[in-house]
Amino acid sequence: MTTMTGTRGNAAEARPAAAPPTVRLLGTGPRRWRWLGLGLAIMTAGALAGVVAVDQLDDREGVLVAGSDLAAGHVLTATDLEVARISVADGVSALTEDRLEEAVGSTLAVPVVEGGVLPETALGADAQYPAAGQAVVGAVLAPGRFPASLQRGAAVSIVLVEGAAAGSGGEGGQAASRGSGVTAYPARVQSFELSATDGSAAVELLVDAESAGQVAAAAANEQATVVQVSAAGGS
Repeated sequence: MTTMTGTRGNAAEARPAAAPPTVRLLGTGPRRWRWLGLGLAIMTAGALAGVVAVDQLDDREGVLVAGSDLAAGHVLTATDLEVARISVADGVSALTEDRLEEAVGSTLAVPVVEGGVLPETALGADAQYPAAGQAVVGAVLAPGRFPASLQRGAAVSIVLVEGAAAGSGGEGGQAASRGSGVTAYPARVQSFELSATDGSAAVELLVDAESAGQVAAAAANEQATVVQVSAAGGS
């Protein structure tokens, strides 16, 4: 009997060995360079954004802002003012921080809310308070003679009942007649303080100088009622 064992062994030895699989290293080839280029582009864009942010930061300047609500006619103190660094738009007037010493001791010509920027027109020779032709009248208003929502800076009409408005016919049209014995004068609330005990309100009202006497007399006799109106229109 013929055996084939030796022949099979020789055939196996004669077969060439298989080539090892090709191993490709990650991060090589054209794709790797594309990713590197993208990374460099992102880094460059970030650096440019940082430069722009620094430039914008440098454009900010220190301006004076109100530390609390300040009424027109208020004499400024150091505690009333704070310095904020903001970007001021072209054409917008603002008192800069280098005028802090000048501002302290000056009188505000306009009311400024907490956090509001003080305009340049708030101080200086033109900032007289009250302005020519105006007067400030103080009054204590009983509950029911003013709206509960009344606040500093509100535009109002001061309504005087019969008797308090007597003699107001010569006011050059400053007062508006609302009927027999009722007259209304335009005004603005310069300060407002609500009493915690009886609900009354102590107010300062900026009125036309010619009507100041009638308004003061009516307020003293508890014959004045304050009605809030639109700031854009009349009463």
